[in-house]
Amino acid sequence: MSEVSTFGNAIKSNSQNNDWIKRWEIGETGFHMSQVHPYLLKLKDRFLKECSTVYVPLCGKTLDLIYLADEGHNVIGSECAEVGILQFFDDNKIKYERSLHPTAPFEVFKGIDKTITIYKGDFFQLDSVVMGRVDAIWDRGSFGAIHPSQQTKYGKIIHDIIKENGKYLLCTLRYEGVRTGNPYSVSENDVQVSFGQSFDISTLDSYESSDFDFVKQDGLKSAIATFNLLLPKS
Repeated sequence: MSEVSTFGNAIKSNSQNNDWIKRWEIGETGFHMSQVHPYLLKLKDRFLKECSTVYVPLCGKTLDLIYLADEGHNVIGSECAEVGILQFFDDNKIKYERSLHPTAPFEVFKGIDKTITIYKGDFFQLDSVVMGRVDAIWDRGSFGAIHPSQQTKYGKIIHDIIKENGKYLLCTLRYEGVRTGNPYSVSENDVQVSFGQSFDISTLDSYESSDFDFVKQDGLKSAIATFNLLLPKS
């Protein structure tokens, strides 16, 4: 199993959304993986069993969307950058329909020959009223891209969207050292504070690596990637 070399999406606020959109427009997308996330493949049997609808927040143009759809799931993504969404459909030659959501500030991109729907807009406005509730959530770095001041709010959105018997696979990074911007270092306590009241949390896997892009760029020693499975409390 190869190690994952990068995580990433930008912090979600109005100004930060604009910064993220600009990164897409100028092609600063080194975070994008040219393969399906290795740990999605590794942990799929623990995560995806008996799941119909899977949500991938801050999805960018990840190939995970295609893999999940090809596995028979109804896949929903969210992304604020239109460039990323268009590249996803165009690069993978997926035909789609584009429409405005009737009640919420989102454009909806719906695959015609793939069961993939992507909502373009602000993550924090995409709740169960807008998109319904899902069986599973694959968080491939979204939580760690959110500014720490918004993590509790993020946790509430996740709890609202997931079904009572749903499964939430959460990937986080923890590192020592000073740096600005995402991915933010996420501790076990951060996860407990944001999710512990609503979810039972168990660690499925973790590894330490110096191979992450931001570790190399910022002169950090290494980072620990952790994969937690969260189940809503009854």
